[in-house]
Formats: sequence, structure tokens, C-alpha cells
Amino acid sequence: MTSQTPPVGGVLCAGFGSRMAPITEVIPKPLVPFLNTPILAYSLDHLATAGVTRVGMNLHHLPDSIPPVANQLVKAMNIEPTYVREWEILGTAGGVRGIWEGLGEPETTMIVFNGDSVMNIDLLEVLGEHRESQARATLVVRPKEGDKPGGVWIDPDNGRLMGLRDFRHPNAGDNLVEYGFNGVHFIEPELSREIPLEWGCMVGDVYGPLLEEGEDFNLVVSDDFWASIDNPSLLYEATRRVLATPSIFEQVPLPEALGEGLYVFRQEGIDDKTEMASPLLTGAHVKTGPGVKIGPAAVIDGVELTAGTSVRHAIIYGSGILEGKWHRCVSVAGKVANLPESVIQEAPAEISKSEGGSQKGASESEGQSSEAGDV
Repeated sequence: MTSQTPPVGGVLCAGFGSRMAPITEVIPKPLVPFLNTPILAYSLDHLATAGVTRVGMNLHHLPDSIPPVANQLVKAMNIEPTYVREWEILGTAGGVRGIWEGLGEPETTMIVFNGDSVMNIDLLEVLGEHRESQARATLVVRPKEGDKPGGVWIDPDNGRLMGLRDFRHPNAGDNLVEYGFNGVHFIEPELSREIPLEWGCMVGDVYGPLLEEGEDFNLVVSDDFWASIDNPSLLYEATRRVLATPSIFEQVPLPEALGEGLYVFRQEGIDDKTEMASPLLTGAHVKTGPGVKIGPAAVIDGVELTAGTSVRHAIIYGSGILEGKWHRCVSVAGKVANLPESVIQEAPAEISKSEGGSQKGASESEGQSSEAGDV
């Protein structure tokens, strides 16, 4: 066991991101912005904070898009990136093995993140628990919430992992409690070298069969903030949740609020007669005309909103000059995903920006939302 050697990191970036379509037709999911910051940046920041200086990322879908962005992200993180191109996609298992080989088969713990989630996590604390356990792998899990993914089965009497999907440990009883996997695992080289360099799933083809054979894997349960950014609706839900209560997310990258729930990176581009309803976030590359309405629950950057344009319950990036109604949608570089009405909750109080730049309270009742691009 590598109790003193610094760990290395891995972020799984090769997937097609089909559930995020059509956004992922133009941008790989790890680069999809969450609060104006690529999802990938949050994982890299966690790894850097834990003292990781070498991180591997596997590439397949839109592979040339990730290195230029990641190279900029790691400049201030003291991280040396390694990119592992998969000519045929290898899934999570082959992806982990490929990253480990790409890093030179290091004889130390590898901390692996999925490329589509954000969370609060103390990696150094979990690393200590993992190494103390002497297990070949540790999975970070969370209590299952409603219809969120589960498939991790724990014995409530001893806290041990007893099941993954349909796989069961030989000592599994009947009183198991279901949890969900956070997409973070700590893997020792003894296990990494057993993973085939071919398509496979870490849970279905590696952990599950080994668990059925009686191997004990370590678990760390976290009930802190975690959000999957797996599809446009989840991106919107997580965005609105954090904008409404920024304190829940330790890595939140918001500027100082102009008023309750109003986050504006650059005021110079905002016309005095633009009305803003919280919560909202406007990036550094936003220009608005008179009579524009932004919010509630809106994030925009890389756009120019012409006079009278309305954006609410929407996330819009890099979409150029817009007009008309942009409601209940996610749009990136011209690719638009409409959001179901079920993700829209009662709108918060509106805060308008008057000609003098002051803010005044008002109210808005949310009715039938228009589809994206309704001009």
C-alpha cells in the first residue's frame, strides 16, 4: 500500500454525453459550463487542493476540444496534465486503465472523478480513510434521494459495501440500504493493473464481479452537496439551486451580488433599462439593449440581447445576438435543448434595475413558458 506517496488523479472525459444532447454535439460534457465554469475545472480544483500534481484525462468524443481548455485551467493549479486518446471508446473501466497507463503506471493511489458532476468533498480526508482501510478501492457514496441513481447497497449494521447493482457480496444479508455513487473512487495500482485495456464498466465489469467473489471495498459516505450534470434538466436544476443558496457549494465561482440573488460579472454591458429578476448570473461577455428582461433563474454569457428580448428559466452561452423569448431552455453555441415544464418551480421575487442603476422589488407570477428560440 502506498501510504506516503502522493496520489495521482484521473478525470473521465471520453464519453459521448448523449444524455446532454444536442449540447454535446458541439462541446464535450466535461466542458459544459456550470455557473460560467467548465465542469472539468471543479474536479481539477479538488485534485489540486489535495496536492495532486499529475492528472490524466482520457479523450474520445470531440477529443481536440479538451486540451486547450484544460491547459489553461491547470496553469494556476500546479498540475501537469496527461491526455490519453482512445481511438475506440473504452468505457469507465478501460478508461481508468488507460489513464493509469498514460500516467506511466504509477505505484500510488489514483483518485478518479467522473467528468459530469460537482460536489463538496475533502479529498485529503477521504484519501486518509482509504489508505487506512487497506482496500484496493474506495467508493464515495451518498444517501439515495428520491429518483436519483442508486445501486449501491450497504449493510446498515456495519456500514460495509454488500451490493452493487445486481451483484452481492457472499456475506450480504436481506436488510441492505440503497445509496448512490458520487462518481469518485480511490484505486490502488494492484487493482488498476488487473483492469483490461478494453471496453468495460468499472461497476459492472470490475467492482461487481470482485464483490461477488468476496472482495471487500471501502466506502466513504458523504451527505454534503453533490449534483449530477448529466442532462440539460439536471444542469438547470443544479444551477438554480446554487444560485438561490450559494453557500451550499464551496467552490461557487460567483461575483459579489449587486442585490439579493443578482450576480453580474460586468455591469458596463448591461443597459440601464434592463430588468433583472433573481436569481441570475451574467458573465463578462454580455450586452443588453433597452427593455431586455433577464431572469428569474437565468445564466447568460457570450450573448448580445437586443431590445425587448426576454430570458428566463434558461442557461445560454456563446449564442451571439439573440432576440425574442428564450424561456425554459439550455443553449450552447447555437445548440438548444428545451426544458420540461416540470423543472420550473414557483418563480422568486423579481428585482428590477432602474435607469439610475438602483434596484427595486416587484413580483412575477410564472405562467406557461415559451419554448426556446420563440421569436
